[in-house]
Amino acid sequence: MSSNQKSANSSPKPPGSVVKSTTSSPRLKSASVKSRTPSRSPKSRQSNKSPASKKSPSRSRKQSQAKSDVKLETQSNEFLTSVSQAQIETQEESHENIEKEEPLSNYIKHLVQISGLSNEMWKEEHDSLIDDFLKRVDKKILVFYLDRPNPNEEKLILRVQSEIPSTPVHQFSFFVKSHYTEEINNKELFQKYVQYGTLGGKYLTSLLRLTSGLYAPLFFGNKTWPDTIKNDFSAQLHRFLASLTDTTWKMEGVTVLYIPKEGLDLPIDVASKNKELVQRLETCVIHWSRQLKDVLNSQDMSGLDETAGPLEEIDFWKARNQDLTGISKQLNKPSVKKITKILDTAKSSYITSFVKLAKQIQDGSRQAENNLKFLLVLKDPSHELADAKPEEISKLLPRVINIIRVIWTNSDYYNTRERLTAMFRKVSNEVIRRCCSAINLDKIFDGYVTSSKKALNECIECCNNWKEIYNNSVKVHERFSNKEWHLDKTTIFAQIDAFIQRCKDLIEICDCEVFFANYEDGEKRKLPIFGGQKGPEIAKNLAEIELTFNRHLLELRKVKSTILDVKATSWHEDYNKFRSAVKEMEVMVINVINAAFDTITYVEQGVEILDSFMHLSARETIRRTIDKKTVDIYQLFMEDLNSVKRDITSKNVILERMHPNYAGAALWARGLKRRIEKHMLILNMAHFLPSAGVGDEARVQYKQTAHALDEFMRKCFNEWTFSLENDPLKLLEVPLLKKSLELDGMIDVNLNSKLLKLLQEIHYWERLGFEIPHYCTDAYGKKDEIRNTRENVLTIVFDYNRIISSLSREERGLFKERIKNLDKRIQPGFNKLTWTKSQAAEEFISTCRRHASELQTIVDKYKESLMLCFRQSKKISELLLVKIDSRKIFENLEFEEDQIKHRKTMSIKLSEIYDHIEHTLKSIHEIFKKDDSEEVKREWNKLIDKMHRMLEEAFRLNVKNSLLELSKAINGDGKSTPNPLFKVSVLLESYEEHVPAQFGSSDEHATFVTKYRVNFSPTQDQLAHLVNSIGQYHLTDSISSITKSKYDIFPKNKIPIYLNINRDEDKLKIEQQISNGMENNSKLLELYLATWNNFREIWEINKDFFLLRYEQRNPMVSLFDGDIARYTEVENNIQIQETIQTIQFILLDCSPLKFSLLGHCQEWQNRLTSLLLKLATQSLIKLIKYFEENTQKVLVPPETHYDLDSSYKLLELLQNNLPNIQEQFSPLNDQFNVLQKYEVAIPDETTELLKALPGRWETYKQTLLEADEMLKKHKDRFKTKLLQQSEDFKKSVGDLVNDFRTKGPFSADLKPDEALSMIEQMKQRLAKLKEDEQELRRGLGIFRIDHPFSKEIQNLEKDIEALEQVWQLAKQWDDHYDGWKATIFKTLETRDMDDYAQTEFKKLVKMSRDLREKNWEIVEITKTKVDRFRRTMPLVNDLHNKAMRDRHWNQIKDESNKQFDENADSFTLEGIIELHFEENASLINEVSEAASKEFEIEKGLRAINEKWEITVFETAAHKDKGHYKIKSTDDAMKAVEDDQVMLSTYKASRFVKPFIREVDKWERDISRILEVTEALLTVQRQWLYLENIFAGEDIRTQLPKETVEFEYLNNSWKTIMVRITKDPNAYRATHHEGLDKQLNEMNTRLENIQKSLDMYLETKKIIFPRFYFISNDQLLEILGQSKNPPAVQKHFKNLFDNIKSLKLQKATMGSKTEALSMFSQDGEEVPFTGPLTLEGPVEAWLCDVESTMRSTLKDLLRQCKAALKKNLSKRDKWLKEWPGQLCITASQMQWTADCTRALQQVKARSDKKPLKSLKKKQTHMLNKFTEIIRGNLTKMMRSKIVALVTIEIHARDVIEKLAKSNTNDVNGFEWLMQLRVYWDREKDDCLVKQTTTEFAYGYEYIGNSGRLVITPLTDRCYMTLTTALQNCRGGSPKGPAGTGKTETVKDLGKSLAIWVIVINCSEGLDYQSMGRYFSGLAQVSFLKFF
Repeated sequence: MSSNQKSANSSPKPPGSVVKSTTSSPRLKSASVKSRTPSRSPKSRQSNKSPASKKSPSRSRKQSQAKSDVKLETQSNEFLTSVSQAQIETQEESHENIEKEEPLSNYIKHLVQISGLSNEMWKEEHDSLIDDFLKRVDKKILVFYLDRPNPNEEKLILRVQSEIPSTPVHQFSFFVKSHYTEEINNKELFQKYVQYGTLGGKYLTSLLRLTSGLYAPLFFGNKTWPDTIKNDFSAQLHRFLASLTDTTWKMEGVTVLYIPKEGLDLPIDVASKNKELVQRLETCVIHWSRQLKDVLNSQDMSGLDETAGPLEEIDFWKARNQDLTGISKQLNKPSVKKITKILDTAKSSYITSFVKLAKQIQDGSRQAENNLKFLLVLKDPSHELADAKPEEISKLLPRVINIIRVIWTNSDYYNTRERLTAMFRKVSNEVIRRCCSAINLDKIFDGYVTSSKKALNECIECCNNWKEIYNNSVKVHERFSNKEWHLDKTTIFAQIDAFIQRCKDLIEICDCEVFFANYEDGEKRKLPIFGGQKGPEIAKNLAEIELTFNRHLLELRKVKSTILDVKATSWHEDYNKFRSAVKEMEVMVINVINAAFDTITYVEQGVEILDSFMHLSARETIRRTIDKKTVDIYQLFMEDLNSVKRDITSKNVILERMHPNYAGAALWARGLKRRIEKHMLILNMAHFLPSAGVGDEARVQYKQTAHALDEFMRKCFNEWTFSLENDPLKLLEVPLLKKSLELDGMIDVNLNSKLLKLLQEIHYWERLGFEIPHYCTDAYGKKDEIRNTRENVLTIVFDYNRIISSLSREERGLFKERIKNLDKRIQPGFNKLTWTKSQAAEEFISTCRRHASELQTIVDKYKESLMLCFRQSKKISELLLVKIDSRKIFENLEFEEDQIKHRKTMSIKLSEIYDHIEHTLKSIHEIFKKDDSEEVKREWNKLIDKMHRMLEEAFRLNVKNSLLELSKAINGDGKSTPNPLFKVSVLLESYEEHVPAQFGSSDEHATFVTKYRVNFSPTQDQLAHLVNSIGQYHLTDSISSITKSKYDIFPKNKIPIYLNINRDEDKLKIEQQISNGMENNSKLLELYLATWNNFREIWEINKDFFLLRYEQRNPMVSLFDGDIARYTEVENNIQIQETIQTIQFILLDCSPLKFSLLGHCQEWQNRLTSLLLKLATQSLIKLIKYFEENTQKVLVPPETHYDLDSSYKLLELLQNNLPNIQEQFSPLNDQFNVLQKYEVAIPDETTELLKALPGRWETYKQTLLEADEMLKKHKDRFKTKLLQQSEDFKKSVGDLVNDFRTKGPFSADLKPDEALSMIEQMKQRLAKLKEDEQELRRGLGIFRIDHPFSKEIQNLEKDIEALEQVWQLAKQWDDHYDGWKATIFKTLETRDMDDYAQTEFKKLVKMSRDLREKNWEIVEITKTKVDRFRRTMPLVNDLHNKAMRDRHWNQIKDESNKQFDENADSFTLEGIIELHFEENASLINEVSEAASKEFEIEKGLRAINEKWEITVFETAAHKDKGHYKIKSTDDAMKAVEDDQVMLSTYKASRFVKPFIREVDKWERDISRILEVTEALLTVQRQWLYLENIFAGEDIRTQLPKETVEFEYLNNSWKTIMVRITKDPNAYRATHHEGLDKQLNEMNTRLENIQKSLDMYLETKKIIFPRFYFISNDQLLEILGQSKNPPAVQKHFKNLFDNIKSLKLQKATMGSKTEALSMFSQDGEEVPFTGPLTLEGPVEAWLCDVESTMRSTLKDLLRQCKAALKKNLSKRDKWLKEWPGQLCITASQMQWTADCTRALQQVKARSDKKPLKSLKKKQTHMLNKFTEIIRGNLTKMMRSKIVALVTIEIHARDVIEKLAKSNTNDVNGFEWLMQLRVYWDREKDDCLVKQTTTEFAYGYEYIGNSGRLVITPLTDRCYMTLTTALQNCRGGSPKGPAGTGKTETVKDLGKSLAIWVIVINCSEGLDYQSMGRYFSGLAQVSFLKFF
């Protein structure tokens, strides 16, 4: 197809559609090709996904259609040929007419040919779009198509757009512009540059018809193309048409072979000889073969679709039959046969396989036809099965099975096991498909549970029936048929079983919807409503569970496509996730039930909750929970009954307020009975509760409890009647009033409470229905009269008490006279008037109330005046003397003026208020002026003092608040930064700095340098003074003027108010805060100044010095430009800096600073441009000088060829340097351009030089060209001369080579010296030639003539060197050999001889190999001589063996029968050669090896002897008493070990025979050395141990017998060691006669002494058992210092937990030592209750120390506990006074008592508030401790508080845990499990309790040590260990290393004040040590941790 062909195809289009194409050819504008193929309905189309789909019945119609298409294929070319020309001509004419008549837009409209387009569809906007396309260059495409704007309407509209439609359309016309960049305004341009056409329908079919019918004939019929192009294009076109044909018909489900028309008109023999044609036909045949293979390979496709049914199987074979039949017919076509014959004639290798495939097609066609014939019998039953419902399928299946059996027994091909298994599997697939159609997944997921479960169960039943019917049919077949039924049952029903499981999964989902989503067949049940505090939370949890279930259900719904697809294995994973989620939701439901039950306190609540969850009881886990909760409800009911019983039994009656005792108790009992009756009724009505054995028990207990309550009420009534008096009216004969016993100065009503209680009892017993006794009815009848009188008396009491209570004790003194007057009026009520005189009482009450009212008026006036003074004082405190306007910013120092003005205004107001207060006080004084009582005057003075203090406090608050306001302005309010208050300018100020003169110069040379710095205006110091002076001076000065008294109310001897205010700590603190704020702001300002450090170099760097260094660096012009521009950038950066900046309360104005910095930047730029001008001028002058100098040098003519070379090198250098010179122009120009860029003035002379530079450059280059011409003229003359010298050199080389080859010293007949002389002569001649060659090469190199090195010289040089090396080796060998022959044999160095021979032989072998081609005789001769000698060297080495002794030489002489004297001088190498010892080489070798082995043994024994001569014992003096000890035996023991190994090795050797006696002797000696050395060390070890012990007099006195024994052994040991010291040789020392026996005896006697010593130490340990836990050495040291207590103190850390030392004293010299106190490791001191005398044996006074420690701690703990109760709110002071251990223990006691009290209150009030209050108190205490820790504490104090806080934090957590767990009893386990500390008053001792265990506090002093953080695991460990201790058992904490096991046990010991001893179980811990430890533990109350 040509490049300008215009065609396109797009979306599918129905057959018969039109595809239009336009070209630019004048003959062919467009072509319309219409297919004559009859159209097919869409139903006839078949999907290529599965050939056995449900629409397969239409395959027959497709096959017939395919046949017609194949026929039409041959007619298409003829049709196109006859029709296309006529259509083309017709369209050309129509187009030409359009072009003549209409505009271009209408022309385009006529070209748009879309089916259904009408003229009414064209709109004006379409015309504008067409015009845009023609006029605008950017519009490249225009598309027309019909569209339906509303999918529900049939109306179509025309759409025009500039892009391809984004959605599929049926048909569209397109216009595409090519690369044209102007407007298209006529038809010629349009036809030239626009491609257009119409696309639609089935594009592949259209393309196939268009290509094969129109284009292909045109191309194949073209005769004008070259053969190569045509052949290549034809091959590609055939390949394209074959692929297109195959693809197009495959989409229709038909296999069609592409048959080329090319070559069919040629004879077979002619066509077969056309190789190009044959290749093209082979390509087609290859494609046919591939198609046939695909068809054959698809014959088992029916088995590939795992979901196909029987109908699909039938359709598959029907389609396959049609397809194979159609292919067979195509293969029988004449054209195919002719192509086959052509390729067969051409002997193509592809035709054989094609013919074989064609035969297989024929066979497959027969097989498909036979299978189809039998399968059609199954068609009708399969249709019935495909339309049946699940419940109808079971009736149809037997017939289907029988038909399959018929096919099996009668079919020729469809009878294999695989095909039948596949058919039954397809039946299973059909059953599954029908069941799937009955299952509505959407309904299942929408909650239609009942109907969905019914459908699912029917499907499961259907599948099971199918399996049963199949099994029955198999049994019947096997019973009546001989043909065995061996089908794979697993394969047949695998999908059925999987489908059944899927249905069961869906049933489970339906059940879950009922349980968790509350569905009832599409409708949702409402969630139950839960009450109580947790009701909303429970409802929320249930809603969350439902939401969670719906979310997981939605996840399943998303994959519903895989639910019924049994092949989709992903369902298992999805369903398992769902099941896991369901299990989690079950747990969530259980948690909700548990959470709901956590809040219930009544039976009714529990029953309601179970009723809400009862529908979930079908699930096992939830059912078990409901059963458990049912039991819990009954238990709760029984607990309620038991609680009622306990209350009745213990008479723990809770009376309501205002209830009497007896009737109130009965009312309480009746309420309990009604409560349990209600609960029992609810349980009886809860029929849904599961039965439980505890229910019957609860009912029996209920009846008993109800009866007990009735009895209790009767008992209360009886008790009340017994307590009554016979005449209650006597109680009324008492006065009306009495003095209050509780409130001082008050009065009270004097009515007997018994009477009131009696009236109350009667009232409530009547309500309960009991009969009242007759003697109480009279009193009850006067109840109204008594009540009225009592109420009137109460008014008097109220009035009087109100007056008294409103006055303080001091104010009562002021009103004393007036109160006396009122007391006279109410006196009759105390003695005359009684409750029986009601009439007289009324007059008395009236008088008293009138006088009380008068006094109340005076008191109110007094109180009102005081309140006025208080309000005025408050006003004083609020009128601040400092005014800060947050909206105003002060400049300069105007803030000071503003504050002065404000203080003046406020002073006036405050002065007025102060005067008003004085006036008010004066008016109050008038009230009490008439009272002359001294007490009144005294109280008045107190009042005045109080008011004075109040005013002082008011002014103090004024000053404080004023300063706080100022502090807020300075420091902010803590939440936000302060507002700007001051405006400060930032400026760059200059100053002069004195620069001293350099060393050695006079001071006159010193200079002043101007420098700059950034500063503020006003300065920070000015602002600080301004602000700080307000608090320091101004405020108190103002107050001093305000407080000048006018009325002389206040005494004049008082200290002035302003002076007291000046000393106030709060005022001073605020002043310090303000000062700190100013300092902090000053630091921030300094930090802000640091932000300008980026520009610091602008003003700090000295410009002169910097530019001097800059010039020395000679920077590039770009650096200059960059630096100059950088300062421009710096200017910009300075400009963008914030001019106004706020830093806390300072508003900074940086404009002065920015202005100064900009001036510096400008100065820098000017200095840099000046420097650049200077450097540029220097570079310009330097360049011009370079031109002038080199011009003179290069024009000098050469004299010799060396001069010529120098001139050429200079010229070459200058020419090569031309680019470098050229490169200098650009930087130079850049420099001047930069200067021009920055408008710098350049001098005129520099400008002239710059302009002349290009001309000078051109002149310089011309000079170089002239110099080159001059040198060329001299070059030829020198060249000719050198070439002649080259020829002469070659001749000389040839002569030398010839002489070497003919006269060289190659023969071995020459002597080495003669040969080397000849070689030296040739080397001299060769060196001369090499010098000539170098000179020649140098000269020719000038002319670029390559004169290579002469290979002949190189080869000759190598040969001469090799030959010289050979002769040198020969000479050296001869010299060595002559020397060896004449040397005496014993003096020969055979090793050097052997090495030399081997080295020389290797060299000669290499030379022989390298010089093989030379055939030099001397090489081989020399190599042979060396090799012969080398072979004899082993014999020479054996004879020369130094280990050879006389016995060895005699053996050689005897066995070789040769006589010689090996010691004679004549026994030389030459003599050995003459004796022919090589004949006895093996004998000599054997004797020599034996001699070597024997020599090694001899040498080893000699070494052993030498070693023991020098091996010694290292000894040292011991204690300067003449004793010595062995310091080290390492050398001796190492020698023993080494020698034992060596001797055993020698003894095992066969060469030891000559030395056997000596070896045995040394073995015995070494063993004795070892035994004696070990005995020495053992005795020394015991002696050293006992020697220290028996040095003490105490031990010597206690063990006299052992002392004598030890003295004897001591002397013996001394004798032995003195002897060893004199002669320390180990061998001689250990071989002293009798030493071994003596040492063994000493060892035995020392062991006996040790046993006696241990028995003695045991007596000390029994007295003081703590000695068991220290070593014997430490114990002996302590016993030795018995009379020196200070020396014993260093051992206290091993004897006590934390006693480091004691405070000791001696009253006088020689008096007894006394201990006053004990010190801990951290320095804490605890004084003893009294001095402790340290006298007697150490174990005795250590027992006294222990007992004193315990008694002291017990007394101090008692005192500490009492002190804590007094200082609960001031624990910091308490902590400082008491030791840390006691503080912790006392604090734990207090906490235990508080918790016990709180739990009792919780139980009594049924409220958690006591625990919450206790927790709040505990938290408050911890906060105080936190504040203390943050303070400045000593190390010891900090350790004490940290340890206490650790315990208190755990105490707080326990309180919180008790509250959360609803613990309301001191017997609750949550409380009992805690480690609790009590002080038992009966035992007067501290007790520690946990659970059921109880321990006495140990009083071991543990000091101020840290405590372990207590975790729940720690609590559990404590419980385990305390229980073990209580039961006398051991505890075994287990866990990985480092998890805190040891620390936990130690911390428990600290809590019990018991010493915990930790023992690491190492290898040295034997049974004796364990026994010692257990002995100690049995006698003390310690804890031991192994």
